Amino acid sequence: MAQVLSLKELRTSSVLKAEISKLEEEKSQLLEQLERQKQIEKKLREDLVEQKKDFEHLEKQFDHFAGIEAEYEALQQQVQLERLEQLIENDKKEAQNKAQLQKLRTELKEAQDELRELKQLDPQRLKRQVADLKKKSQQQSVDNQNLNTALVAARKEAKEIAAERDKLQAQLKASQNGTDFFWQSVDGTWVLYESSVVLKDETVEDPDKFKRIRVFNSVTGMSALSNGKDENDHALWLGNLEVPADVSAEAGKRMLAIAAELEEKAD
Repeated sequence: MAQVLSLKELRTSSVLKAEISKLEEEKSQLLEQLERQKQIEKKLREDLVEQKKDFEHLEKQFDHFAGIEAEYEALQQQVQLERLEQLIENDKKEAQNKAQLQKLRTELKEAQDELRELKQLDPQRLKRQVADLKKKSQQQSVDNQNLNTALVAARKEAKEIAAERDKLQAQLKASQNGTDFFWQSVDGTWVLYESSVVLKDETVEDPDKFKRIRVFNSVTGMSALSNGKDENDHALWLGNLEVPADVSAEAGKRMLAIAAELEEKAD
């Protein structure tokens, strides 16, 4: 604390100079103290910033470790769930294996019982039974082969019948549409048209040139194929369809015309 000087002492220059020097020294000390305080304050601020960074870093690490802990707990739960599922699956397999083992034991016991019964039988009788079984097996094989052959033939015949049916249906449809008939009765009931159908049990010299007559009743939807002519050159018909005489006569005329055309082409 500065000493209070009297007016007389202040008038003395040496005293004044000493006092000024002392004040300057105190000022210098105060400035040094102020500078030190500034440095301390700066250091405290830097430490505070650094501590803040450390705190933020610690917070990030805490969040990171919290996430890792959550993942670890989820992983533990998943592992426990998988272990439980594996235990359940193992129990199922063990139950299946036990059931299979029991089945095998039962079959083995049945086989052993059968073997015991077979040992008690007459060997010659067993030989005869084996021979009979071999004969039956061979006969069954022959029967199966014959059955397969018959099935192949039946499939082939069915295919041919289907093709013939489709062909006849197409011709029948054409006759119903009235697009290719060469003669029609006045009342429109009977229609005649040419056909190249060859039945399965028929044999012709040239199927490509073969022609016959088909008669169609547009009222009943019934039709029939010609099968040659009678002594009056009237067409004869396959099946039991009753065809009027005038219709058969017209069909016979067409058949004669077809035969004449074939002869001309042959000459």
